[in-house]
Amino acid sequence: MKKQKTSKEKKTKMPTLSDATFLSSTGKAVKVSEYVSEKDCWLLKRDTSQWVLSHYAIKKIAQVAGISKNYDVEESPNIIPSIQNDFEHIVRVTIHCNSKLAGKKKTKKGECVHSNENTLVITGEANRINTPNRGKGYLRKMAEKRAYDIAVLEHLGLYTSIFSEEESEEFQNSTKKHKEASIMPGTKEFDAIISEINLLLDTQTKAILQKAASTIKKNSKLGKYSDSQLQYLRELYHKKFAEFNKTF
Repeated sequence: MKKQKTSKEKKTKMPTLSDATFLSSTGKAVKVSEYVSEKDCWLLKRDTSQWVLSHYAIKKIAQVAGISKNYDVEESPNIIPSIQNDFEHIVRVTIHCNSKLAGKKKTKKGECVHSNENTLVITGEANRINTPNRGKGYLRKMAEKRAYDIAVLEHLGLYTSIFSEEESEEFQNSTKKHKEASIMPGTKEFDAIISEINLLLDTQTKAILQKAASTIKKNSKLGKYSDSQLQYLRELYHKKFAEFNKTF
């Protein structure tokens, strides 16, 4: 009787992009590898199946999928980049898909071949902490590119093992997968906690940060925040706390 190989003895097969597919503008399933060359992608970590695509490659995929080259960009009216918040830029990008449902003479309003919604809104964020050196000089554009890339990949159902070049730096510095903010700038939920957001962003020391957190905690016990608002503030607190650990 042959001895079964243990997991350590088995050779690990390197993941590839050959299995990743998406729907073209006509509804045909096509492979990502047909439109992405080796120079436009790389494996984020050798022990994961997380691939990174360049911004150029994602734009090529978007074109094949029927996503318009034109998209809407809205800047957060309440977050002003400053030295206190590491020149934080937050924008919302809305992509528009012009693909048509295959086999149908008429497409219902708002539908496309990929979803029953042909638009998708994603928030992009960039500051001096989560942006590599090459992008520090144009943080506003980096935030926009991140939002666009994520929107395209998510709309096409690829945002599980494929990520954009512009957010790869943040991945490498974190063990957690990037996830969209719990609430978006410009919404009523976001605007209602602007004072708390600025309170956290403007803190200069850990001690002041802890005081700000205590104030928010007291308000939370009074039922002032929704679950999504509290989640956003909690994530912002941990992010700011991590920045202090990097600086000092």
